[in-house]
Amino acid sequence: MHEKTIIYDPETRDFAMYLDGELVGFARTYQEAEATLDELVSELLYEQARLHREAA
Repeated sequence: MHEKTIIYDPETRDFAMYLDGELVGFARTYQEAEATLDELVSELLYEQARLHREAA
């Protein structure tokens, strides 16, 4: 499973989004960050499944 982390930056008032320890972007709200990370993980899982099917 992928590790999702959201950290608020009080200086910029943005939420930094990390996926597996790697910065992937910023969001204006915590909810937006959650939704974006969830979408990224879904896309990664879909791509992994597709590659697995093609290799079989």
